[in-house]
Amino acid sequence: MKHVEQIKSLVLFLLVVLSLILTFSIWTYTPNYESIEDSTVQQVKIGKQKESIQEVLKPYRILSHQNGSFLGTGSATASKDVMDAFKGLNATELTSMQRLSEEEINNKIHSENQMTLFFSSEVPINAFRSVFQFTQGDLYDFTFSYILVDWSNLKNKILDLSLISKENQTMYTTVVAISEEQFNSTFMKAVQQSVPYEEIERPNELSLYVPSNPVDLFQYTYYIDEISPETFKNVLFKDTNLVRKNIESNSYTDGTAMMTPDSRKKTISYVYPQSDSIFEIPEIEPSELLQDSYDFINQHGGLTGDYRYNYSNVANRYIEYQLFLHGLPVYSSSISTRIAITWGDNQVFEYTRPYYLFGISVSNPWQLPSGPEIIDTIENLDDIEELVLGYYLTPDSPESKVYSLEPSWFAIRDGNPVPLTTKPVGGAQYGLE
Repeated sequence: MKHVEQIKSLVLFLLVVLSLILTFSIWTYTPNYESIEDSTVQQVKIGKQKESIQEVLKPYRILSHQNGSFLGTGSATASKDVMDAFKGLNATELTSMQRLSEEEINNKIHSENQMTLFFSSEVPINAFRSVFQFTQGDLYDFTFSYILVDWSNLKNKILDLSLISKENQTMYTTVVAISEEQFNSTFMKAVQQSVPYEEIERPNELSLYVPSNPVDLFQYTYYIDEISPETFKNVLFKDTNLVRKNIESNSYTDGTAMMTPDSRKKTISYVYPQSDSIFEIPEIEPSELLQDSYDFINQHGGLTGDYRYNYSNVANRYIEYQLFLHGLPVYSSSISTRIAITWGDNQVFEYTRPYYLFGISVSNPWQLPSGPEIIDTIENLDDIEELVLGYYLTPDSPESKVYSLEPSWFAIRDGNPVPLTTKPVGGAQYGLE
């Protein structure tokens, strides 16, 4: 009996040690979980993803001036050829020249041995760095709406590039090295696809540039395919299990965001109010707005046609992409032809886009009046920002899935396309998408 107390103490000690060991094991134990595939991580796509942002940064017109004459084209092939020609080129350090007048910009464009690329909106230089490289590391995030390619020094194997902002009337210049053979096999391919153009000069205004002769195009009739709203639901909502459809309003919501299809305009409108913080949202750089928007749309294959960067309002964090077909913009008063995004605080606040696709088509030859002829029908040229060729999209009937694309001249006024007829234009104006 005299050892009983010693045995009890030993047993108690062993129990305490065992308890400590078990406690330590529980704290440090990490089970070897099997990998579980999370279905919510798999990104649903509504179309094919684009390879690079270059595919939305395309000029709507390429104009060249040589031997005192203008040649121009809006061909999608020519646009691709020229943008591809920039790939692999290395530019020297940019130098700036402030404040160009309208007259000075016009003089630059009709300089001899010059090619001008016209962009629909101001392009941030840092977004364009994916197209060609600059020797300097950091670039001030300026914007431009024209690229002027001067090949006067091509014998010395260099091109002089000027990047001009129509909005700010500023110019930056740089030089790239290129051989004559490379230039002729790339940039000059666009010139070979061009037709005679004329410059329409305006006092104290930028010139307009139009085809000299009647324009031969095609009128198209397309059967419209539609992307199901259910597909967009799976794309836009974080947890589709929480999404409910309101039959009365035909909208989808998860309690924080809402998506509403519009069968008349053929659009999806998505709003996420929580991203519009009550606190001041930090400023965003133009290149960041463009890149983030492109990434957001492209991640779900949302560039389901030839959508091109068309307009941005950096202060409002707003950006638009315009639908093009066969190199020409598509406008309509009955159906949406633009993708638009408004950003909140690091998230999309509003996303509006078409949900239709062009399917099977038939075509018929069509001829439009020449540029000088259409100019004669316009009473006042001063309030016109641009004259462009494009397509006017209309349904055959309100419920039809058959749509017509009719070639037309358009005057851009206050950012809105106004279709022109052969009759004098005056009176009320109306805008199209």
